[in-house]
Amino acid sequence: MWIRVSAAAKINLDLRILNRRSDGFHEVQTLIQTIDLTDEIRATVAPSDVLDLQVTPAGAVSSGIDNLIMRAAEALRRHTGVKAGARLELAKRIPIGAGLGGGSSDAAAALVLLDFLWDLHLQPFELQNLAAEIGSDVPFFLTGGLALATGRGEIVRPLPDLVDCGVVVCTPPLEVATVDVYDRFASGPRLTPRGPKATVDAFVAGLDNAGTIVLPWQDLGNDLEPVVVENWPDVGRAVTALQTLGPLCAAVTGSGAAAFAVFPDLEAARDGADGLDESWNVHVGSTLGRARGRPVVK
Repeated sequence: MWIRVSAAAKINLDLRILNRRSDGFHEVQTLIQTIDLTDEIRATVAPSDVLDLQVTPAGAVSSGIDNLIMRAAEALRRHTGVKAGARLELAKRIPIGAGLGGGSSDAAAALVLLDFLWDLHLQPFELQNLAAEIGSDVPFFLTGGLALATGRGEIVRPLPDLVDCGVVVCTPPLEVATVDVYDRFASGPRLTPRGPKATVDAFVAGLDNAGTIVLPWQDLGNDLEPVVVENWPDVGRAVTALQTLGPLCAAVTGSGAAAFAVFPDLEAARDGADGLDESWNVHVGSTLGRARGRPVVK
């Protein structure tokens, strides 16, 4: 019997790069939101000596141990001592090297999928700890929806769901390596984060008394965006094209190469997507609240 789970992409509605840590990572503060651009992972039980992954389209990403799905499976095996194997299939739809978190989301989805397949019943904190070992963004994807992530991204505070918004994501035909962007950020002149972070802090602090959640759209941004658009001009073109459509906000997500725009609803997003560069991978969809944005076995 095969079971499956969807792995949602994310956009960084706001991303601030703070001080560099002793482990070489940067402290961050970021508002992250899941969207309805998804990969799908299927799994079935196999003999204990079998743990393999097939990827569609073939060659889209590695199917070896360097794939985060395989790393998640091995982490579960080490943590629990389980001897069962698995055959896994990944349908890859989230663009690679785009800042959309596809690999991290796949890893989180694999943890949930294999916990169910192997009948492990791990506690949520155990899955969170394993997720943090695999990668900085992975713990967020166990939560989904809207969240504030701090530390190197592994400390996740779930926030109330937004009213569903329309989203357009444009990914030029290139990949941007996260390590390259952070290296350029650290070695360049942009060592001072943009402005005070009081607006986002005040938004988060006021949520306990809030009714409908309204983000301070005009104050959101991405500290890495100047580095990305300077060194990968096609990403800058995508941001500019989206900004001209009059969205609530438009920016690079994560370290790129994808740019996104948020609209009040799906209809506005569809209207805005007309006329975008045909060479870009364009996704028109919506934000996903926690119930739909986190991985759930089907």
